[in-house]
Amino acid sequence: MDDLSVLYSDLFRQHVMDRAHPESPERLDQIMEGVRELKNDADKKISIISPTEIEDEDLLAVHVPNHIEKIKAISDAGGGMITIDTTLNEHTYNIAKLAAGATKQAVQLVDENIAKVSFAVVRPPGHHAETNSAGGFCYFNNIAVAAEWLIVKKGYNKIAIIDIDHHFGNGTSHIFYHRSDILYLSVHAHPMYSYPGSGYPNEIGVVEGKGYNVNVPLLPGSNSFDWLHSMNFSADIIKQFQPEILLVSVGYDALEGDPVGILNLTPNAFAGAGFILYELAKQTCEGRIACTLEGGYKIDQLKEVNNKFLKGLFGKKPSILDNLLETKMSDYTISMLNQVKKEQRNYWKF
Repeated sequence: MDDLSVLYSDLFRQHVMDRAHPESPERLDQIMEGVRELKNDADKKISIISPTEIEDEDLLAVHVPNHIEKIKAISDAGGGMITIDTTLNEHTYNIAKLAAGATKQAVQLVDENIAKVSFAVVRPPGHHAETNSAGGFCYFNNIAVAAEWLIVKKGYNKIAIIDIDHHFGNGTSHIFYHRSDILYLSVHAHPMYSYPGSGYPNEIGVVEGKGYNVNVPLLPGSNSFDWLHSMNFSADIIKQFQPEILLVSVGYDALEGDPVGILNLTPNAFAGAGFILYELAKQTCEGRIACTLEGGYKIDQLKEVNNKFLKGLFGKKPSILDNLLETKMSDYTISMLNQVKKEQRNYWKF
């Protein structure tokens, strides 16, 4: 069994929106350079696996036909614009299908006990893609497609998706907003100051889904300790849910200095997050974790931050978590968590 299976293809480089666009092919170059270093030096068994495109049946389980047809038509025409920051070239449709396929394979490897942990290192990202629309650099919702496949094809009853990207994953949240079999929990920059303008604590789900959408927004400038306290808070909710597998939307755009971010995390924060998720999965779902890449645009730190995150997922506890016990949350973060508790008090114990 692999300690880590990484799904990656050089084909992901073919989707390009603009030379100056932050969602660039170079993002994956840096991350994979770090993965290969870990593969060569670590005492863990790490495999790099080439993915295949998602099947239409799996894509249609999440997205309406018109949306899929629109992405294909624009790509077939040579490219075009959906929003000012979400454009397509002639390869986008196929590469977006490949990203969704890689994410499905990542969860499949963990489900079939081929890997303890998996990571789909993909682009384009997916968590902003709605059932019927693209946006925020996203075309198909990779993690939602994978989660739905586990429910429909593999018989899962309880899946937790934790989104640690800087931005609220509006697409993932809305796709499962009415359901109780998938818990979506996101720690993100406050929507008053950040795309997509949603993800407030009172967005808790509807009908059977009430309480199964949990949002923890943080103010601009929030630091690693406030973020990690919020991660621990989130982990406590997931422990109550007791999922059968933990899916993670991984974004590194909360790093200080990220060109599209307003939070101030250090790479060590992601080492802490990795370890928190490792402990959480060990306590709830026999260690099953499958990750997919979302954002993260500070090119010069992506190798470092990804390797630290992976080492955390391997169970290496970083010193920042020891310091966390002695570090008080900011008044704002305390207030925000109290707001979340107020909105969720009928559904979770605090």
